[in-house]
Amino acid sequence: MKRKLLYLCLFIILAIIGHSYVTYRYIYDGVLFTGPNDGIEQMIPIQMYLFDNWSKGNWFYASDFGLGGDFFTDLSYYFSTNIIFIFNVAVIVVLKTFIPLNTSDVMFWTTNALIISIIKSAIAMLGTFIFVRYISFNRNIAILAAFIFVVSPLYFRFTVYWPFFSDIFIWLPLLLWSIERFLKSGKIGWFILIVAISLINNFYFAYYQLLTGILYLSVRVLFRHKNDLVPRFKAFWSLALTSFIALGCSLFVFFHAVQGFINNRRTPFDSKVDLFEHFNQNTNIFYDNYLIVLSFITLQALLSFKLYKHYYFKLFALLTFISIVASFIPFIDQIFNGFSAPQKRWHYLISLNAAVLISFYIKYFRTLSLKNYVFSSIVALSYLFISAWYYSDFVSWLWFTPIVSTIGFLILLVNHAKSRVKLTYLFIISIMILNLLISFVFIRNQIYFEDHVERANKDYINASLFNTPLQRQLVSQMTHHKSEDERIDWRVNEQDNTPMYQHFKGISIYSSIFDHNILDYYYDALKINMQEESVSRYQSTNARQNINSLFSVQFLMLKDYQNNVPAFFKKVKTEGQYQIYENTLNLPSVRVTNRVYDSNAINTPIDREHAMIDGVVVNGKGQKYTDTAQNLLNQTQISYKNIKQMNGQHIHLNNDNSRIQLHIPEHLRERFSDFYLTLKVKRGYPDSNFTVNINDYANHRLFNNSTYRTGVDTQLYKTQPDAQGNININLSPSGNYQLDIKNLHGENYQKLQGAHGSKTNIGHYRNIKNGVKVNLSSHQNGIASINIPYRDGMTAYIDGKKVKPFKVNYMMTGVSVNKDTRQIMIKYRPKYWYTMIIISSIFILSTITWLIRKKIKNK
Repeated sequence: MKRKLLYLCLFIILAIIGHSYVTYRYIYDGVLFTGPNDGIEQMIPIQMYLFDNWSKGNWFYASDFGLGGDFFTDLSYYFSTNIIFIFNVAVIVVLKTFIPLNTSDVMFWTTNALIISIIKSAIAMLGTFIFVRYISFNRNIAILAAFIFVVSPLYFRFTVYWPFFSDIFIWLPLLLWSIERFLKSGKIGWFILIVAISLINNFYFAYYQLLTGILYLSVRVLFRHKNDLVPRFKAFWSLALTSFIALGCSLFVFFHAVQGFINNRRTPFDSKVDLFEHFNQNTNIFYDNYLIVLSFITLQALLSFKLYKHYYFKLFALLTFISIVASFIPFIDQIFNGFSAPQKRWHYLISLNAAVLISFYIKYFRTLSLKNYVFSSIVALSYLFISAWYYSDFVSWLWFTPIVSTIGFLILLVNHAKSRVKLTYLFIISIMILNLLISFVFIRNQIYFEDHVERANKDYINASLFNTPLQRQLVSQMTHHKSEDERIDWRVNEQDNTPMYQHFKGISIYSSIFDHNILDYYYDALKINMQEESVSRYQSTNARQNINSLFSVQFLMLKDYQNNVPAFFKKVKTEGQYQIYENTLNLPSVRVTNRVYDSNAINTPIDREHAMIDGVVVNGKGQKYTDTAQNLLNQTQISYKNIKQMNGQHIHLNNDNSRIQLHIPEHLRERFSDFYLTLKVKRGYPDSNFTVNINDYANHRLFNNSTYRTGVDTQLYKTQPDAQGNININLSPSGNYQLDIKNLHGENYQKLQGAHGSKTNIGHYRNIKNGVKVNLSSHQNGIASINIPYRDGMTAYIDGKKVKPFKVNYMMTGVSVNKDTRQIMIKYRPKYWYTMIIISSIFILSTITWLIRKKIKNK
């Protein structure tokens, strides 16, 4: 026990040493151990949001999760099922009872990220140590392998940008250890536990674990070790069966996480992928590239052919070589990303293979011939210095490599046994120092580059581009002057998770997984134009008054240079660079109507808006909506400037001054205050990002091969003619496009004004745990539409009586009510929640019973 405690302390010390550079930069330069973009825009806000909800006892559903939804399921890709984060939250909650902690402050969570990384890396080193010691029977090289693997460039890259990625540094070596343990002893309990934890912790990396486990087991049973006790066929079937048992144990979490992924909407990746990647500085994994850097000792080990007679050296040399070659094949990246777009997220396997290979290289080092070592050293060092010369990029750790090589040379040169042992210890320490230097240089060059230092620092976190006291003060004022069920449209520049870290009910979110109903609503039903195209975001409403009112958006806050304001939002406050607008035609969050319209019979976004204002829209039920808006396109004059029209809808823009112009007649301008222009625009050759500019409203679209492209080419733009009565369409940059001007509709907001003037059907909701409670005023029989997203798993209670809610208005929640109904309560839990808990409980209890009986029988 004492020895185990000493090793734990050792790994904590090594973890602190490994983080010494980032700790120094954090304390003295204010540089955050959290990257810009995904780090401070996604990871930190999501952690804050989950902590806030869990602290209030809210586990599943919240109306302020973007437009609302199941944050447990949708955030399972991130932290909602993450075991390390859950323990982190538990510790913070306990500490808050004794120590005042400001968990609503962004800086608290950036500091927490650094502390958790140190703890996590110590645990990962312990796990790697357990694995390598088990297969090597050597504690010293196990410590070396653990340090090389965990204090590696890729660990820091993962943790800075996507901290849940680096959890795999814990679960991977433990998975391999459990496989080895089973093959040599037949004991399988730890394998079941680790597989179950992997499935619970993150369903995405559980898939990586599956591929890795299959690959490792296949190699191990194909080339059996002399100490293996379990036959090949039994090994495969036993581990397959127990993997299924582990799946059953994890279903209470894993099932819902997978459901969230399945319910997401993603554009299939069908772009051409090269067969091989070019060899350059970004793919040279032994030098200073952006992703992963392996020590030159790895090359020397691969060239030490004499050591291939040792089983594990040969095994990890083979795995290292295969993984290095695979890093140049994009199809491998696609396999690990679910056969979708190639993503380099599996390279931690190269790090582990190389770390274990180096450790066995050191174990057998003294059996090498001096000639072979000199040869491998010359090749490896020459490779590094040629790379430095060719790239004109001389990294500082390069000077230390001859020192490491010299120590190795001295070990083989001297004959005195004790001196060789002492030099071997020095050799191990020098390799660890080299690994540390490689990581520090990588962090400085590839992580703490200019953009990171400028945007991910203590000053930026409290600046107007992210989060200031004035912004929070204005948000507090708006929150005070609205009801609980009304929303605020405000985000700091493109920080779509502003509502999460400034703690208000907004209408934007930045995440990788959403319920498809919301995206169907945005992309298809109402074609809400997002200024910045991305599958990972939804944001605002492109200043469309009807949608703002339907979602009870009471306030809009913009910076003084922004002017995209809905028609009936009135400026009520100006402070500094901020302007606050209030919705003068807002609608209640709950409305009751007996006018039901069939969604299948409504064809345009403006008609869908009107139908939702006039009544309620239900899929496959109700009457046809007949008060349709007229397409005004044939009443306009369309002209082209500096545009060559080719076959069909294809055009060529000669320069950036090219323009399509729609002239709106005066009688239409007098009749309508806003116009809805529907365009289909797709980039041709040369492929690139492009901008669709409609009367100075710039819509930024992604290139065709982008993995973040929505795949929705038909967009709707709310606009107003200029002083000359023109709507100008500018596309940039120049080149080929496919352009189809589909519709032009006018909007005078008479229907919205009529609905706003109605004094009946007014209802509001207040948030309760995992749902909402609605209080209704006087109303008629009909359907109550509540402007929160419907999710399968909802249950409604009308005056205490249980009924089934349903989807209305394309994504909202509906309940049938009579005129006497006074209260509606909507509760949510993920579908099959208790069923999965029961199944998992049966599996867990059966597994424990089976393992105990197996242990007793073996005794």
